[in-house]
Amino acid sequence: MMHLPQAQQTRQNILFVHYGDNWIRGSERCLIDLLTHLDKSAFAPVLWCNNEALAEEARKLDIPVYVSNFTLLFGEQAPKWDVVGYSKLVNEGLRIVDKHQISLLHSNSGAPSQWLNLVARARKLPLVLHLHSRYPLRDRITLGFHHASMAVGVSQPVVDQLLSDGANEARCQVIPNGIDTEKLLSQPVEDIRKKCGIPYHAFVAVTVCSLIHRKGVDLLIEACRQMRELRLPIHLVVIGEGSEREALENQIAEAGLEDRIHLIGEQKNVVGLMRGGADVYLSGAREEVFGLTLAEANLAGLPVVAPRVGGIPGVIAHNKTGILVQPDNAHAISQAAYHLFTNPEQSLQFAQDGYRRVMAEFTITQHTERFEALYQSLLANPKMTARWTNQWQFVPPVKASLNFVKKLRRQPSEAA
Repeated sequence: MMHLPQAQQTRQNILFVHYGDNWIRGSERCLIDLLTHLDKSAFAPVLWCNNEALAEEARKLDIPVYVSNFTLLFGEQAPKWDVVGYSKLVNEGLRIVDKHQISLLHSNSGAPSQWLNLVARARKLPLVLHLHSRYPLRDRITLGFHHASMAVGVSQPVVDQLLSDGANEARCQVIPNGIDTEKLLSQPVEDIRKKCGIPYHAFVAVTVCSLIHRKGVDLLIEACRQMRELRLPIHLVVIGEGSEREALENQIAEAGLEDRIHLIGEQKNVVGLMRGGADVYLSGAREEVFGLTLAEANLAGLPVVAPRVGGIPGVIAHNKTGILVQPDNAHAISQAAYHLFTNPEQSLQFAQDGYRRVMAEFTITQHTERFEALYQSLLANPKMTARWTNQWQFVPPVKASLNFVKKLRRQPSEAA
């Protein structure tokens, strides 16, 4: 009988499962970074996703990758009752688990937990639920959040939702996102003023986000209009794409800011551009549970102006690494940016402190080590395998679900 080396005997296989659109953005980038930096002598990752763009990136890491069409029960998109498709996902999950002798499941978004719960229980495996956003009560119930072995939120507001449902605090924790500082700082520095045709005397703000309502680019455009009225030589560079682009272009034209606001689409060297002459990073986000680009901005040496929403206060320290303002308030954004323009020494201090904070708290090394410690803890404790009993406190979630169903039921007067 052939004996395997000790390292191979102890290495644990982990199945990472991700559900999302066909792009590489926040949660996808976080997963790729985690897969890249995971200690391969201790853990062997396998990826299962519905995202070919993500799959292509993962294949570069020389790990097993599976791509499937993921079906959700009770989801917002049809088919809502595809029980056959759901059963196929459970069976496919069991097949992958058995083929690779998986020891632990990691759901990199909320949706996969719906079928991974059954897979985990069938094979008595721990299930880590990694949440990158807040979810409505309906989804927390239908996706089975309250059955995971451990729920991990990228910030405290994510975890607070589950705690309000009655979740056991011992089965919830926060692991902040981490960024690959070495890789990001190795990006070539590119002159952002030259790239966008911006005068060198201008005050250059930059934002990086999807062009969707939630990211609040419309607020930044209005803030720029107000700053121009204050005779501040503002230019805003918007990096990203999205469904709201046409509406934002119309807003820019109506405000007469075509020469001041530059929509340059998706870019691969974002940190290199921010290091190439930008003065401040602006965010108008209406909801943000962490804010990877805020940490990247501090890494690039920029002070940040952002709303006090979600997990942003956990990333940006007010009056230390940036300025936090009232949410959904263009005037507050413009005033904060104007303050930094007129106080360059303070702006520089925020930038320097921001860089130091990122290196101390938000590196990919720290992020990966926290997950590795969690995996080891779950694998060492048989009680943390996924089971239907002795898990979270179920009475509050059951009451919440009943109340939710009552809200959905039509009253007799409405039926008439």
